[in-house]
Amino acid sequence: MRFELALEIIGDNVVGLSDYEAALQLQTILVTACEGKRDGEPAIIYQQLRRWAMSKAGWASAIPSFIKGCHDLPSFWSYIRGVSDQWEPRRQHVREALSPLLSVSELSPVVAKSSNWTGIQSAAERFSAAKAMLPVAQASIEALIAHYERGQGNGGPPLDEHEEAIKALRELHQKLGDIIKLVESEKPIPARLQREAVDFLRRSVKEVKDDLMPFTASALCMVVFSALGFPNVGSWLGAAALSIRKSSDKI
Repeated sequence: MRFELALEIIGDNVVGLSDYEAALQLQTILVTACEGKRDGEPAIIYQQLRRWAMSKAGWASAIPSFIKGCHDLPSFWSYIRGVSDQWEPRRQHVREALSPLLSVSELSPVVAKSSNWTGIQSAAERFSAAKAMLPVAQASIEALIAHYERGQGNGGPPLDEHEEAIKALRELHQKLGDIIKLVESEKPIPARLQREAVDFLRRSVKEVKDDLMPFTASALCMVVFSALGFPNVGSWLGAAALSIRKSSDKI
């Protein structure tokens, strides 16, 4: 089983997982740790899920004492070795101890994202989207800049008509870099910075409207606008960029 690094936990909910799914993942990590696997991604996820479970109101009696007492997987390993020197009895011990937690989590209501019925992303969803998408957007921008800086392909300077495109793309790249730093430090993104990034994206799209890389331009539009909380605008501009053709294609 592959674990998703750095789960996002808002309040007492694990984003993208029901309480039952989160409890199952906690059990899977501990069962795997019974074999001595206690490093890497599972170690990080265990600490996150342990804090999540212990934050749930009314769950205290369902949480095994070894989860309450073991703050990390190395300490759990020290505990579980004392239960048995064989893997299967250890795993059975974990499953039996977690049975009450799985039962109570299974009864928890499934919280639907408000965006499912309003179409409006929450701040947490926009934050998550920005964290996942903006590095991809930066890579797209770097590809476009490199494309334009090649000029005629003979090692000469960029074409004059590409200067403005390069300038706009560099400005957009810098703004996204500023936003990524805020996201990585889990700080809010100022509305002013979002507007500036959107403005530079519009300028960039305008300057590359005759570009021969419509797929790159399309992906860039959709990624930036969706990550900043404007999915409909992103889809519209992405489709527009994808349909662009050089004037020579029209002949």
